[in-house]
Amino acid sequence: MKAKKHFGQHFLRSDETAQTIVNGLGDISSQDVLEIGPGMGIITQFMVTAAKRFQAVEIDPEAATYLEEHFEKIELIKADFLKINIRDYYQDQFSLIGNFPYNISSQIVFKIIENTSLIERWVGMFQLEMGIRLVSLPKDKKDYGILSVLVPFYYTVETIMTLPPSAFNPPPKVNSIVVKATRKNHEFKADPVLIKLVVKTAFGQRRKTLSNSLSQIIPKEVFKTHPFSTLRPENLTHLEFEELCVFIAANVVN
Repeated sequence: MKAKKHFGQHFLRSDETAQTIVNGLGDISSQDVLEIGPGMGIITQFMVTAAKRFQAVEIDPEAATYLEEHFEKIELIKADFLKINIRDYYQDQFSLIGNFPYNISSQIVFKIIENTSLIERWVGMFQLEMGIRLVSLPKDKKDYGILSVLVPFYYTVETIMTLPPSAFNPPPKVNSIVVKATRKNHEFKADPVLIKLVVKTAFGQRRKTLSNSLSQIIPKEVFKTHPFSTLRPENLTHLEFEELCVFIAANVVN
């Protein structure tokens, strides 16, 4: 089966690498696991009988046929992961894994965040630059962005391994990184919807100070009393963004 560019397919070459990725989920014998984009099943092979229940979502009809021919007991969801309602398939906790298509990897992470209450852990392959954003801190100014702020509210993220283009067929033009994430139970002091809005708005104009970029959310004359008003979004930790949202909620009348 040839990789299809429009699906962002780059197939892993090494069983050893695939096993290391799967190991990131820990003991899966008591876990329900969903794989995104299994392709030719190099990761799938280590999970299909080991997980308590295993399903895979695959958008490529040719890949789906290949998987059904090579894995007798595979449960396939033949759809676009970004378009499915996860709660149609899962009502209880499950784990997620995948060699995520790089062109939609950030959208996948946003969908994971939206379903945090169900997804207790996940392991994903990303373009190196994208993966670094997930673990970046304010001091990493260039890499620090929206997901750098939002993800730590929901998950603790660690790097498992990095991979060169030669680890894939066909080789991508970038290096890759595998990260694992474990859900945390953060008690929000501000509305998560407001936090998401503020973070996205701030980084949408990241060169501006917060008093300017957030002027449609909180008037400058109100915001000027707060010490963060003259800072840029890259200067704030995720908890400081939460602190800012507490201030906004207390000082802005809807």
